[in-house]
Amino acid sequence: MVNYVNFNGSGIRSPLGSSDTSIYSRIKTAGSNLSNTTLLIIISVLVFSFIAGFYIFYYYLPSLKSSYKPNSEQIPIGSVPTGNVAELLFFYADWCPHCKTAKPVWEELKSEYENKTVNGYKVVFTEINCTTETAEVEQMMNKYHIEGFPTIKLLKDGQVVEYDAKPTKATLEQFLNTVL
Repeated sequence: MVNYVNFNGSGIRSPLGSSDTSIYSRIKTAGSNLSNTTLLIIISVLVFSFIAGFYIFYYYLPSLKSSYKPNSEQIPIGSVPTGNVAELLFFYADWCPHCKTAKPVWEELKSEYENKTVNGYKVVFTEINCTTETAEVEQMMNKYHIEGFPTIKLLKDGQVVEYDAKPTKATLEQFLNTVL
């Protein structure tokens, strides 16, 4: 005789061999065979798997995408490879009203010329916020003799070229086309 699980209360014996046919009692008796240690191990594995999956999905997989760009904040400023690369430095302070006026012009120029070639030079834009007084910022300010804000300098072929005009898009474009 074949025994079936009783879901409709018809009185057929369950394959477990018990007379109590409720699902709750079957789960309860099946779970009582697990010790607390085994349950703790299972829960730990599930939690670890969830954390590992979260890490892989949010931190590891994006680096495999073709559109991934590594964070350039850890690359020392002014260490752009020599050759046909020019780095335009923008020194600014958050509290400076002239910097607040120049920032949209800088962003517009940056969006138009970033990583593009001008007269044979690839242009790279770098912003240095001088409001934060870190050792790196202090070193950069001393190295490039920054005395006021905003200050724009161009690094090309190991030379530092100073921009000395009001930062407008037309004057910055003229500066790039003339110096490069």
